[in-house]
Amino acid sequence: MRVVAFDIDGTLLLSGGAGARALDRAFLELHGVPDAFRGIHPHGMTDGDIIQEMGRRTLGRGMTDDEAALLRERYARLLQDELPRSEGFHLMPGVEALLRRLSREGDVLLGLVTGNYEETALMKLAHGGLDAYFRFGGYGSDSDERVELTRVGVERGRKMAGLAESDGAVFLVGDTVHDIRCGKEAGARVIAVATGSTSEEALRDHGPEWVLPDLTDIDGFLRILRS
Repeated sequence: MRVVAFDIDGTLLLSGGAGARALDRAFLELHGVPDAFRGIHPHGMTDGDIIQEMGRRTLGRGMTDDEAALLRERYARLLQDELPRSEGFHLMPGVEALLRRLSREGDVLLGLVTGNYEETALMKLAHGGLDAYFRFGGYGSDSDERVELTRVGVERGRKMAGLAESDGAVFLVGDTVHDIRCGKEAGARVIAVATGSTSEEALRDHGPEWVLPDLTDIDGFLRILRS
């Protein structure tokens, strides 16, 4: 059995700014501050990290647990409104065909490792027609720490597939150096894809097992899984 865990933003899809707009609207409704997302670079951050950073930048402090929970709830509701009208929403090259093919492989288990909250991750996937492919995940709702949520997702995939911790059949697919670092620390073999804002060269500098320009080469991807 092969376990393959995908990052979402920049790897499977781009929301066209729907998440940022929903967070801005949520923060404005709850704290009266516009454009709270401005200046934040979300790559490698969890949703919880982003919410805390919005508070520090605009209110001069982090969010309390109650404030963060309320902002999370409001963000999820507003994301449902933003996604259908996000003109820039699109799947990354080759993603739909690759997932369709992998789902037909009897010895491949597909999952997610993402800094998105579980509910907002599934909203994005559902809007792109991808939600039915994934059977486990590690999410920003599991931990604010990227390494820890990656470990959680990898372990869930291992358990579901019946793999031992020493088995090298767990793969993580991501588009940032954070995905590479966290995947390695979680014991996964990392497939880096240059579909986000990081170049192939920069990804390669961080030592993933493989670097791909995108996910269009289905046969090549399958060869990696069988290696």
